[in-house]
Amino acid sequence: MATVWHDYSTDSPKVTSARLTLVLLGGLGLASLGGYALMAASASAGREPQAIGKFVVIFIGLFALYMAACYLVLRAERSLPTRSTLVVIGVVAVLARGTLVFSPPTLSNDMYRYVWDGRVMAAGISPYAYAPGNSALEELRPPDYWIWSQINRKGAITIYPPGAELFFAGVYAVYPDSVMWTKGAMVLVDLASCVLVLLILGRLGMPRERVLLYAWAPLPIIEFGSSGHVEALSVFWTLAAILAGVVAVQRGAGGAARAGRGASLWAAACLAAAALVKLIPLLLLAGLIRRFGWKFVALCTGLFALGYAGFVVLTGGHVSNFLVTYLLHEHNNAPIYALLSELVAKPLGIGDEIVRGVLLAALAVVALLVALRRDTGPYSFVSKSFVLVGAYLLLATNAHPWYATWLLLFVPLVMPPGGLLISGEIDRSGNPRLRREYGPALAAFLFTGITFLGYSLFVLAVPIVPLELSAIQGVATIGLGIIWPYMGRA
Repeated sequence: MATVWHDYSTDSPKVTSARLTLVLLGGLGLASLGGYALMAASASAGREPQAIGKFVVIFIGLFALYMAACYLVLRAERSLPTRSTLVVIGVVAVLARGTLVFSPPTLSNDMYRYVWDGRVMAAGISPYAYAPGNSALEELRPPDYWIWSQINRKGAITIYPPGAELFFAGVYAVYPDSVMWTKGAMVLVDLASCVLVLLILGRLGMPRERVLLYAWAPLPIIEFGSSGHVEALSVFWTLAAILAGVVAVQRGAGGAARAGRGASLWAAACLAAAALVKLIPLLLLAGLIRRFGWKFVALCTGLFALGYAGFVVLTGGHVSNFLVTYLLHEHNNAPIYALLSELVAKPLGIGDEIVRGVLLAALAVVALLVALRRDTGPYSFVSKSFVLVGAYLLLATNAHPWYATWLLLFVPLVMPPGGLLISGEIDRSGNPRLRREYGPALAAFLFTGITFLGYSLFVLAVPIVPLELSAIQGVATIGLGIIWPYMGRA
């Protein structure tokens, strides 16, 4: 007998089913918290292969629990008691992240560079002026300064843009030389991102329970709670830009043109802030230009340039030149690049610069096509942004696992049934037969899971992610995200 999900009378079997679903969801949350506690107990500084191996194994179990929780929410989201469900989701989200904050960074040592950059700025020195190992900074690294031993690339000037550097300096001013508090600050930002996802869902009229798809995702919980990656800031500002964009569209449609323009200005400012943390968010302008126009693009790029130039001028006129080196030599975990480089370019004697150029050109073509494509729905800019982020991760020559957290923020918004269609319309019918819409959403979902397995390179002591894993990630992403949408029929 078909279940009807909208009858909330106290004696209804449908209510019993909803309560059972909530209990099951709570059980999955408790099991997940046990997994994160085990991960925290397994943590070890220094990227030790044994500890990383445990993290990978535990992640597989956590991702399985996460998939089950997502299924429950998507299947019964409109029957669940919203307040109780959000409380369960929120408590697990906070505790999971909090559990990892107190453990040492195991998968990455980037956190120590964040603390160092904050220390340099606190001394009144631009982080773009000297590499950590430069003799000019000798007084900042006394023999008993333990963080120094953990910093990577001591001979290279920092890569992080001004927005990230200001954040590092701000945290350092409050809690100097503290890895735990720096990670804690990233977690607070990530929890704020969960709130933004909740607000966007509410604005779009989607069930707010969908916030679980981001709030319980193991990738941001681990990458921000354990490793404390600065991408938490970029995710936050990107979500803020999306929320402001949605508000601008709704106010404009409601006749409040002035309020709509004000919200679009906020969207431009937030996207500029995201780009001042990581440069790539500027790519999303290709998806926003149709909806908000050239003035929006000019304002966003102008604010970005002003922020960057202002930081450089105020800190002594130094500019980091490490970005070029980073782009030319980092390549250990980008699936398509790895396959082309190892299986095509090397056997044929094709230069690495040609492979990188082809992938960059392909990304530029995708961005141009997205920019030229006519908006077919009020929220096409969100769908276009999702496509652009996916294309970037697929075609990049370097795509660390934590980069995929930027893709994950779109999953609660686009996952069928009832999500935002690629056309920019919201599927109010919740039609499960819209097969083509499942492809990109599931591709993004699986990408964020498979990418974490790239940490196996440290366990296997190899220079690049195993090609077999890159092939699985590439085939799954292309098959689901590109081929299925063209083969599927509504």
